[in-house]
Amino acid sequence: MIDKLLHFGISFLIALYDASAAALLGIGKEIADALGLGTPDAGDLLADLLGILAALAFG
Repeated sequence: MIDKLLHFGISFLIALYDASAAALLGIGKEIADALGLGTPDAGDLLADLLGILAALAFG
């Protein structure tokens, strides 16, 4: 759960400045995970997306 909150929060903060950069970083992290640098999780991408959408609604 904390992992998802971190994905949401970091994506939110980055998206306040640049939503496309937040999306690319989130996708890039999951690609790196899929290549063996971690554990890929679609829920992480969902948390990233929600953080980006919240930033766009807020900002």
